Amino acid sequence: MKKLLLLSALFIFACSGDDSNNNSNQTFFEKYDGVVWLEETPEDYLSRIQINNGNTITGKSYFVEDGDVYCDISTLLSSNFIEVNENSFSWNEQAEYNGVIEILTTTVTATNNGNNLIIEYSDDPDYSEYYSRTNLSDPCE
Repeated sequence: MKKLLLLSALFIFACSGDDSNNNSNQTFFEKYDGVVWLEETPEDYLSRIQINNGNTITGKSYFVEDGDVYCDISTLLSSNFIEVNENSFSWNEQAEYNGVIEILTTTVTATNNGNNLIIEYSDDPDYSEYYSRTNLSDPCE
């Protein structure tokens, strides 16, 4: 269930896109608009994610575990972003654990021309999620 919460948190935040037509200055959201990535995991679940760029940035996540299927779409908010560039983005979010408020940073990085994606969490630096690009147009297919 922690995995589902982390995936959901990924799609709660994002940045508005650059209106420039110069492709060399694309943001992650413009460059990888609509790409679906599949998590590479030895675990017994299926996880796919997608980020869609438009008037509003949205994130779509698909997660299947023990017969339970989740497909969620979230609007991404720009206010929490600390960095957005062509191949990555990072954001801070506030979380409360046992009455203690913490600021957590999540970083998403596309590598290998967008064929791979890595998600890293400041509260668990030894745990990263690794994804591979798919040919799907919708993660919930």
